[in-house]
Amino acid sequence: MDLFSQLPIEEFFTVTQINEETKALLEGAYRSLWILGEISDLKTPNSGHAYFSLKDEKCSIRGVLFKPNVLKAGKNLREGMKVLIRGRLSIYAARGDFQFIGEEVRPFGIGDQDLALKQLKEKLRGKGYFSQERKKSLPNYPRRIALVTSPTGSAVRDMLEVLRKRWPGAEVLLAPVRVQGDLAPGEISLALNQLNSLSLFPGQEIDLILLGRGGGSSEDLGAFNSEIVANAIFQSYIPVVSAVGHEDDLTIADLVADRRALTPTEAATMATPDFQEIIKELGNNQTYLNSSLKGKLNQASQTLNLLTQRRVFLSPLDLLGQKNQELDELATRFLQSLWNHIKEDSRQLANYSLALESLGPLRILGRGYSLTYHSQEGVGEKKLALEAKALKPGDCLSTILKRGKVFSQVIRVED
Repeated sequence: MDLFSQLPIEEFFTVTQINEETKALLEGAYRSLWILGEISDLKTPNSGHAYFSLKDEKCSIRGVLFKPNVLKAGKNLREGMKVLIRGRLSIYAARGDFQFIGEEVRPFGIGDQDLALKQLKEKLRGKGYFSQERKKSLPNYPRRIALVTSPTGSAVRDMLEVLRKRWPGAEVLLAPVRVQGDLAPGEISLALNQLNSLSLFPGQEIDLILLGRGGGSSEDLGAFNSEIVANAIFQSYIPVVSAVGHEDDLTIADLVADRRALTPTEAATMATPDFQEIIKELGNNQTYLNSSLKGKLNQASQTLNLLTQRRVFLSPLDLLGQKNQELDELATRFLQSLWNHIKEDSRQLANYSLALESLGPLRILGRGYSLTYHSQEGVGEKKLALEAKALKPGDCLSTILKRGKVFSQVIRVED
């Protein structure tokens, strides 16, 4: 028998009492103080409160900000930030958890996590990962869509539901991966690479990849801020839509992806046309085409009716006879005009002939004139005698009269 078990215990504490006592001591001793540390494991549930760890190189302490102080802190309360938080030490009595209840948050430089993320962004920007010029356009009518997400989260349910309603003809493939935790980056990058390899086979082509997760706190974004996932998105020849589901935090995956959506639902909507809208538009187009075709047919029918009322259709032989008569009249007028031209040309030709005859040398001889030619002795060439000085005694002359010629010889020359 244990003798000590028989000794009376005069004073003891219940669990609740010791927790309450410790809480009172802490809150009395540390009513207001500033603590410097880096925010990690940040969670913001629907209550609006914020739960986090405040850490340095060696230690960490659990912290909480209630909703009014969360609203005042704004963007100063963010995963990876180095901050100064004013508050008080306390104990959550129900579990005996030591915690720091914050009331005011001030930024203090850049935390290690933020610094690493900033440096990675600068590195990838320098390599052209964020360039708009390299981003691929999304297909208008994707036939095969791959989802890279958790198979159990809300993201896959939301995307499948939207795809089923908007574009039911598409074939959907699911590449299940972790979206948070240490294994998530490797699984996501592997899935992206495998989908690109699969798409190379005939009949296995993938038109679009939706990479998403179903919300959650900002501390769960590590996989989407990793370099290995950024490389896989950048190297994908299949267009990638990033749907991380965190409006306030722009991840590296969002920057590298060809398009960014705020939620998985928006990603599925962005990636597909609305089948019902297409059916409606086709119906409207069909109605318009039918109406337009009917109008053109009616117009053509009216034009045909007007044409058939014309004389050429009612009495084509009469019109042909009239045209033949007009042709005969034109032929008669043409022949008459041609004859008149011939007579006029003949008259003018006769006048020209008379004029030429009146100007001819023989016509001049008829008025008492004559032409005298001379030839020098020993020279056979005859020249018209125009001047007496060109002649000398002994030259032979031949004179042409109106009728006949006279031959003579020069006896004397007088100039």
